[in-house]
Formats: sequence, structure tokens, C-alpha cells
Amino acid sequence: MRDDTMSPAARNAKNLVFGIALVGTGVLFLINGLDFIAYLKWWIFVPALIALGGLIDILVSRRAKQIAKGCFNIIFAFWIYASMEHLWGWTFGTSWPIILIAVGVQSIVFGLLSLNKSSSESGISSESH
Repeated sequence: MRDDTMSPAARNAKNLVFGIALVGTGVLFLINGLDFIAYLKWWIFVPALIALGGLIDILVSRRAKQIAKGCFNIIFAFWIYASMEHLWGWTFGTSWPIILIAVGVQSIVFGLLSLNKSSSESGISSESH
């Protein structure tokens, strides 16, 4: 599915970061699988990559919905990091309701943005007649 809300330059930047993330992840798996490094705590980079994707969404977006998606990705990355490192006693098992709440808030924000967009479009079309 193509995202028409992003400019071609933004799409190119997003594709570049995604490609770099895939190559980097592949290299880490290869190094880990070939036992070049006895213990590699590479999972710590997963939240950073998700947060980087969210930050890019925020910086290159032209629509409020894309900014909201970027914010959600950053919150999701923070939750993963906090659960992996057991910050504040969080684990994946104990803190999963936070993601449930975040998805609910994201859904509400998307709904409000859609209502705002549809009301502004109907106002524009009624003024032109």
C-alpha cells in the first residue's frame, strides 16, 4: 500500500532508513550466528530503530495523522526499551496494558483528526456553492 500523504523525498528518506535498518539487522544476525562475538546485546538497538522510524515520520510528514503515527512509534519503542531493561519494574508481561492504552489513544486521535478533516472539507465545499 502506497502512502500518498508523504512527499517523494520523505518516502525516499524513509526507504533509506528502512534499508539501512534491514542491512544492519542482517549483519548483526550474521555476526551472532557465526559466533564472531560471544555475547552481543544487539536487541537494545531494536527500540532505537523503531524510534528513529517514528522520528523520521514526524520530521518528514505533511499530515497530522502521520505525526501521530510517528509519536506512537516513539512511545512503542520506549515501552520496548523499558520492558527489556526492567525500568520501574516493567516487564512485557506486567506493562502490556500501556500498549493497549496507547493504541486506544492513537485510535481516538485518528478519529478526531478524521472528523476535523471531514468537517473542514465540508465547510470548504459548502462555501464554494
